[in-house]
Amino acid sequence: MNEKVNLKKAFRAFNRITTEGYRNGDEYSLNGLTAHSDFDGYTITIRNDYVRLDIFFHNKFSFDYSSRKERILFLEKIDTMYRK
Repeated sequence: MNEKVNLKKAFRAFNRITTEGYRNGDEYSLNGLTAHSDFDGYTITIRNDYVRLDIFFHNKFSFDYSSRKERILFLEKIDTMYRK
């Protein structure tokens, strides 16, 4: 399932999670979101228990979620992580 996602906000949330969150192996967690990147940094993932957002090279992405409600809550959480 692909939806519109504000990738600028997602990248900023990813940065905040990985700089301010706690590390567990190769993942970082902050405020209910978990983030990690692949070995070369070209793919990043932000997820919780119900939603997964993968962002690939050239700003292509995959957005998977269990329900519309969970998608909305996830995007709201990304918004709260976003700092201008």
